[in-house]
Amino acid sequence: MAEVYLAAPFFDSAQIERLDQVLTALHANESVTAIFSPRDDTNKAGLTPNSSGWQRQVFGEDIQGLHRSTVLVAILDYVGENPDPGTAFEIGYAYAHHIPIVALQLGKMKMNLMLAGSITCFVNDLTELKSLDLDHVLVRPYVGPVF
Repeated sequence: MAEVYLAAPFFDSAQIERLDQVLTALHANESVTAIFSPRDDTNKAGLTPNSSGWQRQVFGEDIQGLHRSTVLVAILDYVGENPDPGTAFEIGYAYAHHIPIVALQLGKMKMNLMLAGSITCFVNDLTELKSLDLDHVLVRPYVGPVF
């Protein structure tokens, strides 16, 4: 069964709404046994945000979440040519550790070349996440404009 690491920005209301929609879809997916979301599963110690202790704690928890995951689901809707750097790091880390990457992009925008090349399965329909077998990720690369 799939243990998902959910990589996504969550800095404004649109990003938070999209993240919540993806979480709902993943919770409905029968192939998913666990979901690690940095927004919800870090800073269990309650450290002061942005303090040096918080930075080390959250980074470490994110890395542990990546190590436990069997698949990374990344939300790749961004403004212009500015992908979220945290999400890009998580994708690169997953790629380097041979963790399959499912990328969801709901908007119509160019994809960063390096992110496009790392994707195992590209999805542009939120409802597909409910039924996609994340335990056996199919290979469906991104095909479209890049920068």
